[in-house]
Amino acid sequence: MTMVKAAVIYGPKDIRFEKRNIPDPAPDEVQIEVAFNGICGSDIHEYLEGMDLATMPHPLTHMQAPLIPGHEFSGTISKIGKQVSKLRIGDKVAVEPMIACGKCPECLSGHYNWCEHAIGSDQSAGFLGFSANGGLAEKCNVKSTFAHLLPTDFPLDLGALVEPVSVAAQAVMASRVSPGDDVLIQGAGPIGLFTALIAQISGAHHVIINDMSEERLDLANELGVQYPIRADSQKSLAHAISTITENQGVDVAFDCAGVQPTLTGAIQALKNGGKVTVIALFQHPPVVDVRALLKKGGSLLTSYGYANIFDRVIKIIDTYRSLFKRVITKKIELNELVSEGIESLEKDKKQAKILVRLHS
Repeated sequence: MTMVKAAVIYGPKDIRFEKRNIPDPAPDEVQIEVAFNGICGSDIHEYLEGMDLATMPHPLTHMQAPLIPGHEFSGTISKIGKQVSKLRIGDKVAVEPMIACGKCPECLSGHYNWCEHAIGSDQSAGFLGFSANGGLAEKCNVKSTFAHLLPTDFPLDLGALVEPVSVAAQAVMASRVSPGDDVLIQGAGPIGLFTALIAQISGAHHVIINDMSEERLDLANELGVQYPIRADSQKSLAHAISTITENQGVDVAFDCAGVQPTLTGAIQALKNGGKVTVIALFQHPPVVDVRALLKKGGSLLTSYGYANIFDRVIKIIDTYRSLFKRVITKKIELNELVSEGIESLEKDKKQAKILVRLHS
């Protein structure tokens, strides 16, 4: 048992900074000295509304609030369980924060992100930080299979990006973005920016990113995204897409914003036979214009989380370290989580990915 400093969420707008006991790792777990934990849009909703937070015992972890939040994290292994053979004390790892039973048909087929038992009856999410203790503490225990080894010289701040980049990479790969494709990304938050980068790395021809924030578009431009646009209506979006693609439309459109206008615009932007892939979680159920999609022979896909992709994403980030580093706009301390982290992301559109530093 080890006493550590931690953020603890009790419910909406109720995060406290406490000392918490972290037990020794179970036989199939490793204990990680957390270096960095990124703040995600879902963390904001968890703090503001209690979204996805376990309020009753989760079916797999049997845990509920108060819990330590945080699911985008990296660190160094400080203890290992008795059954762990492929990892060593001192190894640097990125954590895949999934909670899955490993026994249901989805898990056994490799789709553990769709685990039949991962979502609680209270809609609590199957992720560390929501239904079990996460990375906003000095130490955290995780299943060894979900601790992914980083190269020896891999910076741990980039290690904290592996989780959100995996969300984007899974969506791009599932959409089969190919060299020469024209791509639209609706929303220039961190997931939208990462989706644009992965699309570019995959060989997309025109990469277009649409957002209402000039600051976010400026960052997209700095990252090399060819066409950052601010289309404040369906008409202006249609005009921009028509101009850039010479009246063809895009092959793939990603909705990374999760509001009705972005989904509608994504459908309208498609060329015949194109695909819309929804990555964002919608707060309110959207209306899908099936007629418009049908007349284009279009497809509507979704991409939830990730599975079996972390090791590949580590290699992608490793190849483009300086590019991904630019998405990190601020590093803060644990006691600044709310004021300089969650609230800053809400108000300051210059911020993209904010990391909480737990250990240097």
